[in-house]
Amino acid sequence: MRGKGRVTMQFGCCYNYAVEKNGIPPGILRNGIIDHIPNLFKIMINRLITSHVMPITCVPDSCIINIYEPGDCTSPHIDNHDFIRPLCTVPFLSKCNILFGHKIKIVGPGEFIGSASIPLPVESVLVLNGNGANLSKHCIPTVFYKRISVTFRKMDKAKRSYNFNLDSNFQNMNPSYFSDASESYNTKKMAPS
Repeated sequence: MRGKGRVTMQFGCCYNYAVEKNGIPPGILRNGIIDHIPNLFKIMINRLITSHVMPITCVPDSCIINIYEPGDCTSPHIDNHDFIRPLCTVPFLSKCNILFGHKIKIVGPGEFIGSASIPLPVESVLVLNGNGANLSKHCIPTVFYKRISVTFRKMDKAKRSYNFNLDSNFQNMNPSYFSDASESYNTKKMAPS
């Protein structure tokens, strides 16, 4: 049905979007077992930190990949506070707009009216922080072309799954780890095989 769904892949944590049948509210599933962030995305995280797009105090430990086919959308929402701000999204394959607003009107399936519409060009970076992340809802109206977005988030330590282990590439992290001089080393070290 137009305006419904998208495929998601989650790394670092398993997150449920709605209240489950057993009453578990939306948020990080504490008993979930999930894969670490793939090496390619670790390279992206490294570049986001070295470029000062993301602060060293908020190195992402989870990511979600959204795969949209033509006709898919994301309904208005505020990202759960199980994730520390800021969070950042990088879009691929096709551009689209993202809508923001304290109240977003649902006009029809995949059709929304918000206070502001911001273009998301391919390979741009959207950082959500402050009121844009905490008070304003956002959504992706129906897309007309296939697109993929990768959203990087850091979990609140108190909300992580019980069996979560911080990836060894991100343990005891300090700003020197992300220096420009070490980027080529880390890129080679973390390159996919």
